[in-house]
Parts: sequence; C-alpha cells; structure tokens
Amino acid sequence: MEAGRDEVKDSAQAFVPAGAKPLETIKGDLNGDGIEDALLVIDPPAPGNLAAGENGPDRIVMLVLGGADGKWHLAARNNKLVPCSNCGGVMGDPFGYARVSSGSFTVVNSGGSRERWTDSYTFRYAPADKAWWLEGVSRQVIDTETDAENKKDFTAAELGKVRFEDFDPSSVPAVTLP
Repeated sequence: MEAGRDEVKDSAQAFVPAGAKPLETIKGDLNGDGIEDALLVIDPPAPGNLAAGENGPDRIVMLVLGGADGKWHLAARNNKLVPCSNCGGVMGDPFGYARVSSGSFTVVNSGGSRERWTDSYTFRYAPADKAWWLEGVSRQVIDTETDAENKKDFTAAELGKVRFEDFDPSSVPAVTLP
C-alpha cells in the first residue's frame, strides 16, 4: 500500500497540505461505487530558495474517496501530472481543467507561445485492482502563425499498464510539428 493511502479525514479539503493552495476540486464518482469522491489539484508552496525565472514544484493531484462512514480517504496521488504554475510558457499557468465521469477522470494541461500544446490524460478505475490505470493520452501542437497542426492519441496498449500514481507525462513521446 502506498504511503498515506490509509489517511482518513473529515473533509476532502483537509488533505490540502499546510501552505498549499487548492486550484481545483472536482466532485464525482471516481470509483463507480455511487458515493461522491473528489479529485483535488493542489499548488504546493514554492521553496524559498528559488531564483527569479526558476520553476517551482509541480502540482499535486489527489484522488480522495468518500466513504460509507462519511469520512474521506486518500486513495492515490500523483506529483507529476500537472506542471508548475509558470511551466506553461507565454500562455501562463498550464493547468487547464479536470473532469470526472463515473469510474474515470481526465486532466488537461496546455501552454506554449507560437507553438501551442495541449495534453489530455485519462485514467479509468479497475475495481479488481482498486486502482486507476492510464487509459489514454492525447497530445496536440498547433503553430499559431501557420495553422500547422499535429495530434497524436496514445492508447494504454501503446504506453503500457501504468497506475495513476506512477504515471509521468515525460514517459509519453512528444508531438512536434512536421
């Protein structure tokens, strides 16, 4: 069991570490059990020793399950899925949005300047494993001056069987303009 997965709290927001800022809280049924859960995107505090122009830490994405006991339980977390607040280039903060469907969720990031990129990551819950597995990644890049575009959808079959908490976006091939 991953460290911290047995944490139990009275509210989903109680999982936000001290000094961190919640960017997004999306409620929905993450594991298909009919009980409301929450996906949290959290901006951790930047270390005090960052020089101007240096990137801060990537965001934390937590999956917090509502229990039949009325308590919230940390199920999984990923510290690499959403880049830091200034990692989106000229476009600014790269975190776009998240959405939850019954038993699955998607996180979308985007950024760039002349070449704008968008990455969409989808995970699906597997009840037998009590885990969320990577279902697919969509990567797109568009040149804003020429309208040249390249998009590639990667399936779980292409990327391998990867748990949400182990997923690193840098493991997915980059999509570039021809």
